[in-house]
Amino acid sequence: MANKMQVVYVTSSDFKRAENRIFVDKCKLKDGTAVSKHFEFKIVGLDIKEMLEVKLSVMVQEEVVKAYSQLKVPCIVEHAGLIFEEYIGDEYPGGLTKPMWNTLNDRFVDETHSSGRKAVARAVIAYCDGTSVRTFVGETAGRLADKPRGSRAFYWDTVFIPDDPATNGKTYAEIVDDPKLGLEYKVAKLSQSSRAMLAFLEYLKSNGTPKLWR
Repeated sequence: MANKMQVVYVTSSDFKRAENRIFVDKCKLKDGTAVSKHFEFKIVGLDIKEMLEVKLSVMVQEEVVKAYSQLKVPCIVEHAGLIFEEYIGDEYPGGLTKPMWNTLNDRFVDETHSSGRKAVARAVIAYCDGTSVRTFVGETAGRLADKPRGSRAFYWDTVFIPDDPATNGKTYAEIVDDPKLGLEYKVAKLSQSSRAMLAFLEYLKSNGTPKLWR
């Protein structure tokens, strides 16, 4: 079997590291083969200042260029945020979700008047190979809970309820807490980040890395 393609994933989040391990083991490409058959991930933590920008695609493109300038190898960065249904065109709060959550925490729903509000969880991955930057998007539709629920405090996972009848109105955090579902279910069946990552890996599988890196 050919050597696996290495993906350098720039993140300092322990939550993302844990989800990536499950992603590699449990998620499959369009042809039905496991991600682990074709790819291996190298997680790299870098101190990259995040820009304040509502559009997630703009955010990640700038950050991946900064990451590449330090590592000098093809790499990816990923960010996710919530987009309220009535602000889809403006992508709000998008890239501002994280700083808003960091400030408001459990008051996020009250301060944004968002109980029951429909929203899309959107993740964007940016890939820089030294010659260009490409972005890949994954989305999960849902709504916001009336208050934080669940013990896994991974930003807004405690307030986002995905549109999935199998989870009975649970937030992401409650899904992870549920022994019948767990983190594996979130990552393999629901995660906007997994969907963005699969889109990226399909591109990489089809196109490979530039000749400079082969």
